[in-house]
This record gives sequence, C-alpha cells and structure tokens, in this order.
Amino acid sequence: MDPNRIRDVEIKRLEELAALAYKNAMDEGLRMKTRESWYQKYTNAVLALNQLLKDLQYKDYEKRLKVIEESRKLRRTVLSSADARKLFGPVTRRVKQRKRSSRSLNGKRIG
Repeated sequence: MDPNRIRDVEIKRLEELAALAYKNAMDEGLRMKTRESWYQKYTNAVLALNQLLKDLQYKDYEKRLKVIEESRKLRRTVLSSADARKLFGPVTRRVKQRKRSSRSLNGKRIG
C-alpha cells in the first residue's frame, strides 16, 4: 500500500475527529466533565495532525534540498576546471605585454 495514501487517510480521519471533538467540547448541553474529555481529545487530535503535517513538510523540504544539491553537483561537474583540463588539455593564455607609458602620474612626460 502507498504510504502517501495511508498518510492522507490518517490526516482526513484526524481532521474529522478534531471537528467532532471540538463540536462536543463546545456543546453546553453536555456535563462539564464530558466537555473537558472532548476538549482533551480535540487537543490530542490537533497535536497529532500538526505533527503529521510537519513531517510531510520536512519530507518535502528534503526532496527540494536533494534536487538543489544534485543540480549543484551537476553544475560543478560541468563547470569544474579539472574537467575542462581533461577535455581540452592545459590552457595557456598568451597575452602581449603592454608598452610602459612614458608619462608620469600627473600626465607630463618624463625625461
């Protein structure tokens, strides 16, 4: 059975239980002790529901983080200089040396 389906069913049940418990907790026709009991059930259902939803959110974050990490690994692989040297060999730049200016910093000729 699919774990996501099971979790969805449990979330739905907890939502229904919380709604029923809240309705009974607010029912002034019930004895105070009974209402307190329903309010405790409501609190427990909401706490369990929040925990399930947090876990679901963390799993979603983990999936997103994994995708980001994989894309960074791919970019590093594609853009790494070591891989470029393997593919293209050593790269040397030949830059012509510029003539040194015979002007000083204030723009006047020296000499």
